[in-house]
Amino acid sequence: MPANLSEGWRRLGCSVEEFFYGTHMGKSWSNQGLENNHQINTQLLTTAKRLKAEGRLDLIFAVIYDDVLEVETAKQLRALDVPMVNYHVDLLGQWYRILRIGKYFDRVACAQMEYWKGLRRAGIRPYYMPMAANPPVSTTQTPTKNIPFAGVLYLGSPWLFRRQMLADLAKQNIPLQIYGHNWLRTSPDPDNAQPYRKNLHDLHYYLLPRIQQEGWGRFWETVKHRLRPTSSLAVSSHEVPTQCIKGSYSNSDFVPLVQGAAINLGFTHFMGIPGTSRERRQVRLREFEIPINGGFYLTQDCPQLRELFQIGENVAAWDNLSDLHDKISYYLNHPAERKRIAEAAQAYCLQHHTWTHRFSRLLQELKLSTLDIAEKTFI
Repeated sequence: MPANLSEGWRRLGCSVEEFFYGTHMGKSWSNQGLENNHQINTQLLTTAKRLKAEGRLDLIFAVIYDDVLEVETAKQLRALDVPMVNYHVDLLGQWYRILRIGKYFDRVACAQMEYWKGLRRAGIRPYYMPMAANPPVSTTQTPTKNIPFAGVLYLGSPWLFRRQMLADLAKQNIPLQIYGHNWLRTSPDPDNAQPYRKNLHDLHYYLLPRIQQEGWGRFWETVKHRLRPTSSLAVSSHEVPTQCIKGSYSNSDFVPLVQGAAINLGFTHFMGIPGTSRERRQVRLREFEIPINGGFYLTQDCPQLRELFQIGENVAAWDNLSDLHDKISYYLNHPAERKRIAEAAQAYCLQHHTWTHRFSRLLQELKLSTLDIAEKTFI
């Protein structure tokens, strides 16, 4: 959040007061977790009221679900009479988790356009705002030194589909390096558990809206997923050779890694059986971060990607495993083509896909002037 959203607002000339409520967009459903969450809501409301009293609150820009932000807190924030926007970045998987609080925001900015009918049915006003990235800060005093790698680099989480694809690349003896915070985790993240209280909460508030919007099929898929025992990541990630897994990386290493790799690999697969009509894909943050920082990016094709980029011109794309093998072989052997696409992608992102572009248009949607809000505070 700081490197993308907060920094994007600052580059637009705004002062930002950050309020971090945790490392997850959810909460613990234990008695202690519920109490902690209530205290967080109290602190958030206290912060907003203080900024309002100081004349420094002109917009509340949140990334929060309604099992964290209590309805009463949302009502009291609304009563402060300042514009409120909630940014929803996962419409495919979690669209319904703002149905209780979304109506208290002037807009729910959505990174995708799925399930808007269900949002509107709940009195929510969705606004399309895809993800973006901030341009790199260039300096002659501390020039970036690339970390060269003449192969395929993947930075991200060990989701099952991604592990399967990466394991296949390793078996084909394709040079592969993988960085991510959870690849070496030996036990599941306890904060991602699905205790009975959350399940009862979701059934009570989301059952009818989800069935109306998705039908019974998708709902039963969710039920089966939550009832499935959580397996150890250490066991499930054994297919990928350990020598390919490099562990976590620092923020300062991101640009040197992506600029130095011959190919940066991306995935848009989100859910469903790959290659079937039930597969769902969506553009993520990486589709902007890597190109804007000058890395050559080969990501998975999807309709939203084609809305935002031109395939083969300012982004390279693959569809299935066979296509991925062909594209990797081609681009590894055509460095001039990689360079052309990477340069075009960076220029295109700088022109169309920065956070300042996104936020400027959002302010126009809210009928707020950039000059009016310069040097003001957002939380």
